[in-house]
Amino acid sequence: MEYAKDIILELKKGQVLKSERNIKQGKTQKILNKMLEHKIITTIVTLTIAFIICDIMLISSFINVLVKI
Repeated sequence: MEYAKDIILELKKGQVLKSERNIKQGKTQKILNKMLEHKIITTIVTLTIAFIICDIMLISSFINVLVKI
């Protein structure tokens, strides 16, 4: 039974090894994985940035209207 657990968990001397797939990931893949793990925080940050951009556009438009008068 212990042997079967060792094969499934990839145990070597009592330590669980990281799979090679996780080791060879690039930085963008790691960032995307973190974003997928934390969907709510990613959504909140994305919406906040979008609202900031919309706010800047509206303020600059308002200033342009004031300058033309």
